Amino acid sequence: MRYGILFTVKGKTESRKVTVMDFKKERTITFFVKEIESDEMEDDLKEYMHGQLVKVERGYWDYSGTYMNR
Repeated sequence: MRYGILFTVKGKTESRKVTVMDFKKERTITFFVKEIESDEMEDDLKEYMHGQLVKVERGYWDYSGTYMNR
């Protein structure tokens, strides 16, 4: 597995912000869900995210720390 979602944040005006770990290149990638269809995103990351969209939209990985409003 190359990617893993670390957490998501539900925005008030934008779509959810997603932070993903790229284990192969040892980096984190942060983007908005609406950016999944952009040409700049790598195809394998797009494919991974399409498989996770239902959980992302339901808030499965939402950060729910003390200072966040849901």
